[in-house]
Amino acid sequence: MRVIVLFTVIFLLFSCNPSEDLQAGELSVEWKLLENELTPRSSHKAAFILRNHTMKEIEEGWKLYFNTIFVSVSPEVSDDRFQIRHLAGDFFVLEGRGQKTPMIREGEKLEVTYASNNPFLKNSHAPEGLIFQERDGTFQEVSSYEKSALELKELIAVFGSTEVFIPTAEAIYEMNEEVFLLDKEHVPPFLPIPKSWEYLGEPLLIKNAGIGVLGDKAFEKAAKMVTKQIQLGYKPENDRSIKPLQIRIAKKEGIPSEGYHLEIRDRRVLILASDERGAFYGVQSFLALLPPGFWEQPSNEILLPQIEIDDAPDFGYRGLFLDVARNFIPKESIFKILDLMSFYKLNTFHFNLANDEGWRIEIKGLSELTDFGSKRGFSIDESTMLWPFYGSGAATNNGLGSGFYSVADFQEILRYADERMIEVIPEIGVPAHSRAAIRAMEKRYQHWIGKGNEEEANRYRLADPQDSSTYLSAQNFRDNTIAVCRESVYDFYEKVVSEIKSIYDEAGVPLKTWHTGGDEIPSGVWESSPLCDSFLVDQSHSSQHSLEKYFRLRVSEILAKYGLNTAGWEEIGLEEEEGEVVPVKKYATKGWSLYAWNAVPGWGSEDRAYKLANAGYPVVISSSANFYFDLAYNWDPREPGHTWSGVADMYQAWKAVPHKMYLSHDQTIDGKTWPWEEKQIDFEKLTEQGKKNILGVQGQLWTETIRSVEMVEYYLFPKMLGLVERAWNGDPEWSEAAEVKDMLKKRGQEWNIFSNVVGQNELPRLATIFGGVNARVPAPGLKKIAQEIWANVENPGLEIRWTDDGTVPSYKSKLYTEPLSYRPGLRFRAFNKKGKGGHVSMMEE
Repeated sequence: MRVIVLFTVIFLLFSCNPSEDLQAGELSVEWKLLENELTPRSSHKAAFILRNHTMKEIEEGWKLYFNTIFVSVSPEVSDDRFQIRHLAGDFFVLEGRGQKTPMIREGEKLEVTYASNNPFLKNSHAPEGLIFQERDGTFQEVSSYEKSALELKELIAVFGSTEVFIPTAEAIYEMNEEVFLLDKEHVPPFLPIPKSWEYLGEPLLIKNAGIGVLGDKAFEKAAKMVTKQIQLGYKPENDRSIKPLQIRIAKKEGIPSEGYHLEIRDRRVLILASDERGAFYGVQSFLALLPPGFWEQPSNEILLPQIEIDDAPDFGYRGLFLDVARNFIPKESIFKILDLMSFYKLNTFHFNLANDEGWRIEIKGLSELTDFGSKRGFSIDESTMLWPFYGSGAATNNGLGSGFYSVADFQEILRYADERMIEVIPEIGVPAHSRAAIRAMEKRYQHWIGKGNEEEANRYRLADPQDSSTYLSAQNFRDNTIAVCRESVYDFYEKVVSEIKSIYDEAGVPLKTWHTGGDEIPSGVWESSPLCDSFLVDQSHSSQHSLEKYFRLRVSEILAKYGLNTAGWEEIGLEEEEGEVVPVKKYATKGWSLYAWNAVPGWGSEDRAYKLANAGYPVVISSSANFYFDLAYNWDPREPGHTWSGVADMYQAWKAVPHKMYLSHDQTIDGKTWPWEEKQIDFEKLTEQGKKNILGVQGQLWTETIRSVEMVEYYLFPKMLGLVERAWNGDPEWSEAAEVKDMLKKRGQEWNIFSNVVGQNELPRLATIFGGVNARVPAPGLKKIAQEIWANVENPGLEIRWTDDGTVPSYKSKLYTEPLSYRPGLRFRAFNKKGKGGHVSMMEE
């Protein structure tokens, strides 16, 4: 009898299966925005409306689970029968308050209204990933779901009297007025713009001719790359009567590191470099001179410009960070990103492999990290997988919530990157942002305790079960920080380091730098931990921050043991001193590389990178305001993405000035004019040594708001092209102007040149290269002048098409070539050469 009872209990606890009673479409849910306010109260009011379309009642005791990043953790529900309870991260449940939720009769609707902090500013922020659970525990994803959507005119009302730039059609037109189509011969050939370039005559037609590649043995990777790429698009008949094209890659001393000389003249291509990377980038520049159509369809001819180029980068570190923990990006997409990075001469891939919402790399001997920590799906108690954060759905095979790289996968990625001159820096962030690892190691603990082996159960445990500290992380987790006073924590981290180091070694790729994360440690962690109370006494430490310092040193010692350089976000080199956040000077001599990210304009930390560099730290500028690519392109509610650090488009990345970051903004985050001259005085001045400590710049793509691999490309391009330019060419010429008036004039001129390169060269290429890239196409700007409508677009070379019959313009619609007579209902839309369109623009009636 005991066995039968036990079986029944287990079934009740863990049987949480898809519903067979309630079928898809029989329940519909609507999320309706009722009130929305930015100032003076940052808040909104909305309602969930549930409708029962069946001929039977939905029994009492149901629950509705959902994800959202903008509802506060304690929303107020107007009906006392209900509550919205925050579970973890962005995962919530609408349920009964001290009682069962009521029955929903056949044909009946039920409306539950709530109020919350935070305004609704982006349509992509609405609740998503709805899962309806019935009284018996069965569940289904809600397939019939409608949600309110903001229009631009409603957003204007929300922003009210603020000065935040709202991208109306007229505002976009004014922003684009500095941009106009340049003659092709005045447009630089590719990005990043080479330091010097000169066309030498008429283009060279290579048709049915052989191509020979001769290269120094030291430049084997460059020779292999150019041979492979040419073979993909050039299919000659090899007429021996035609003089072949010769490509020679040779060594020449005196050319700067990673620099090259490229010359195409008289059926001869000459690439000179002093090192392997320079030769490789010379090859990439040669490939960038091929016409966009080369990448789309094989041909027996190539049209090449005759040109001479001398080029070298200003920064040795040119990076891209990608988070695959919050949402997983498959291996094949990583290859494509690496191809694009290499093509645009980025040389460092900062790979975030673990976070609160997922663990993404196989670690031999710790199978729970991937068996449990790499999976997201629906369960009541998170006993078999993590909850379905970021709308990843009830099933583990649904969306980007689940997945990991096997050892073989990761080695394949490493070799692929190495062939393209890209260093891969792994990040396993600690002590915060560790929830997936913590939960996985608790699964391991339970497994070994069940076998009666307490020693093995505790070997890699990361949690302190006696710790009653209360805290809330930046992403709304209450249990995402490891117990730094447990010795098993350091055993765990060393185990992970040693296994990943072995993966690199077996792949034949060097591992030089390890990123420890170290950011966003929540206030209040470890304060009620008996383990830490004892530890503080024994080790003569006195506070949470001293525990942080102890932890950082222990982790850096582990890395040093394996010959690895320590890197981390800016926090690992900061401390609070008399109410001010300042660099920890005694750690600066350790050589830790810091990634300075917190540069929200108006928050007061915009010059933190310089303070760290002047203190002696090597610094990578990773400014959230300029280089966080998961920020929305603009404030148009149709554009997905975050807004916590403002918005960021290609222009925002392009106008960053690495050594004069006070020139990198036009507005504060709340829309006030950014005072350049005042900030020039207030900003920390880079010393000569501090300037040398600026290693370079890096773009970041976090994936909370990513829902597909196509969105990855949309977020990256074209805004990543602004990063590419700044990483290679450093401070722009316009930043040297003495007067603001002159600076703005020169900035406009240089932006026009850059925009023409993008519109005439890069966007056509991105439409075809590496199978085509889902690059964003901007919305056109419109202006009514007299009784005519004028249109323009950010990137000359894109086409604008229009309709006046109420339909959305397609690539077959009429081409805009001159101003149109004004009439209501005109719609405009920009397109690339492959027919991909952007958002529709209309004049407000």
